Amino acid sequence: MTQIAPRPTRRTRAKQGDQPKQSIEDRLLAATERLLEQGHRFAALSVEQLTDEAGIARGTFYLHFRDKGELVARLMSQVTEEIIASSGTWMSDADAADHQELKQALVGMVATFKKHQAILAAVNDTAPYDRNVASLYKTMVDRICAQSRVSLGIIQRKGLSRPGATDDVAEVLSWMIVMYCARFVGERNGAELERLAESLGYISASTAFADPR
Repeated sequence: MTQIAPRPTRRTRAKQGDQPKQSIEDRLLAATERLLEQGHRFAALSVEQLTDEAGIARGTFYLHFRDKGELVARLMSQVTEEIIASSGTWMSDADAADHQELKQALVGMVATFKKHQAILAAVNDTAPYDRNVASLYKTMVDRICAQSRVSLGIIQRKGLSRPGATDDVAEVLSWMIVMYCARFVGERNGAELERLAESLGYISASTAFADPR
């Protein structure tokens, strides 16, 4: 069974002597997620709370962002890029991808959703009531859908896809993965999280790729 290893914490990296300097965005993303994990409501978080938690001056915040809305947009973009990067070959070089690598892509994506579970769950919960957050959420999923369509198109041209695996299928799979992960990864750890990743990988690979001959 594939192990989903958590990203080393800052404390672990400090013990290992590896302390890369965090960018302002990284510090604010970490601060946002810590506050959400403490039970703060996403919509109610203030700039003052965020800067205090991140250990930066309020003025520094406004050197980088116009307001909290721009911060959230930037953070969602960063999380989206991490999700895509964690899919490995499937989204970066689908010409070299196969059935097994698509399964592995889901292991990476689930691990990234787990890492950012607090902010993704908060955005998912807030989107129905906040147009700006809903737009950011849709932008994230649209980006993942677009990459999935490109990858599926490549394996179609190579004659490796299952008949009927259209762009619509890529979109449905992408939405399914995002919504399921946003809802359930926060509740799962260890073997349960591994089974979730394996299940999503099986569904995705079985849907996209034709059966091996």
